[in-house]
Amino acid sequence: MAVKGLVCELPTVESGYRGEIHAFISNVSNQVQALSKGSRVGQLVITPVVIADFVSEPGEQRGTDGFGST
Repeated sequence: MAVKGLVCELPTVESGYRGEIHAFISNVSNQVQALSKGSRVGQLVITPVVIADFVSEPGEQRGTDGFGST
């Protein structure tokens, strides 16, 4: 598709989303392009998301010799 001048933009989909997924395709060439039904225009990539658990107050104990002090 890129060789033909078609640019496909796929938004990030969150895990809670349950609707249809849409792809935005732009023609950046000077020629008319046609896509037929069933054309492959996107790729699904599943990646894990790590949610950090931040500590609001540091503990009172500190290590010695440089360990546990950061």
